[in-house]
Formats: sequence, structure tokens, C-alpha cells
Amino acid sequence: MRMNLRQRLREDAPLIAAFSIIPSREVVELIGLAGFDAVILDMEHGPYSIDTVSPLVLAAEARAIYPIVRVQRNEPSLIGAALDIGAAGVLVPQVASPAEAEAAVSAARFSPDGTRGANPWVRAADFSGRAGWFRDANDEAAVIVMIEGREGAAAADRILETPHLDGVFFGPVDLSHALGVPGQIDHPSVVEKITEIVGKAQKLSLATAIFTPTPEGARKWLRLGVRLVAVGVDAAHVLAGLRSVNLASRETDAS
Repeated sequence: MRMNLRQRLREDAPLIAAFSIIPSREVVELIGLAGFDAVILDMEHGPYSIDTVSPLVLAAEARAIYPIVRVQRNEPSLIGAALDIGAAGVLVPQVASPAEAEAAVSAARFSPDGTRGANPWVRAADFSGRAGWFRDANDEAAVIVMIEGREGAAAADRILETPHLDGVFFGPVDLSHALGVPGQIDHPSVVEKITEIVGKAQKLSLATAIFTPTPEGARKWLRLGVRLVAVGVDAAHVLAGLRSVNLASRETDAS
């Protein structure tokens, strides 16, 4: 039986994911068939509603990859809705303080561990109404918060100590802006800050995650101890693949 995402984030083995902004079940299936461990369905930047993201969660499950939903913002109703449709976990953007991290965790947990609205007839509960599901959901639903801006970076040490938090995700692009080197995600100050936080998270047995556009970047961050790496975005991967085929075909014609 496959481990749930909360369990998997506690393991040392790396998780490789891709962001998805193409609202297509087939694309999500292809991500799974390609061997990725997870897909991050991006409701913050992708053209998703809860209705359009719902079948993509099923597509991910069908191909045995973890569906993680990045919600639009740190709001209880959005977090609860993503988990109700069966997301293995939520990625919560722009968390800048321990209080905001605690609010995200609380929104994903049922009483007595949190304040998530209780309904055992949703898809995540197999529409069954079973009482034991509340306990199971608290044990299984992962919460990862994003540290992106200057305030989040400054409060990182305290955010890491949030009870029942499963991981912190670094937004290197936003972080580069916060550190005064906009867009330079490989700048020494950005790498140094992230590496520092990764080391502190490891001491707390807390998973860390990051975005990188390239496999080379993924390998670098995995060597530095990051556990979950989101490598690029589906739209960019499709475009790169099509360009590669096009260029290769024209080279053949030229020869």
C-alpha cells in the first residue's frame, strides 16, 4: 500500500514533482507516466477553479502520483475545498509569519486538531459518511507552506517550528526579489539563505521543497538536502518537447 503524502515527506527518498497550469487530465496522466512522484496543480497561477481541478486530482490518483493543490491564498475555505476533492496535500503561498503558518495547518485539520469544516460525504471520504474519516484525514493530509518574501524569510526559523506542519516550500523567484537580486535564483545570497533554512529544517525533521526550472537545478538542491523538488511547469515542458522535435525534423530535412 502506498504511503500517504505526510508519511512520504518524512522519508529521506526525494520526491520529484512538476507544476501544472494546463487544465488537462491527459497532461496530468503523462506526468505520472513519465515517472514523476507528484504533480502540483497550480490554482494560484493556473486557469483552475475547484471544478476544473477536481478531475485532475482523480487523473493523478489513477496514475499513482500525489496530487498537491497550490491554493490561491491562505484562506480556510480554499484549503478545505482542495482537500475535500481528494488532494493529497495543499501548498499554501505567501506565508510570512508563524501565525499564518498555524492558520494554514488549522484549516487543514479537523477538530480537535484544527478548524476544518467537517463533512464526511465528500469525495476525499469516498462519499461514505464514515466517522473514522476525520481521524484518517488529520493523519494523511499534508500541509506545505511557501516562504517567498522578505517577511517570510525573516520569520523562517519560527515558521519551521509550527506544530503539525509537514514542509516548507521556497519560492526562489520571489525570494530573489526579496533579497535584492530579482530573478537571480542562483545568486549566492539566495542559495545561502535557502541552504541555511534547509539545515535548520533538517534538525527539526521537517521536509523542505523548492521550485527549479531545470534538472540540473533539481540535482543541486537534492544534494543540498531539499526533499521535494518541483522541476518546471507542464506548459514549458510541452513547448520544449515540441521545439526539440521541430528542430530535429528540420535538421533531418537539411541533411
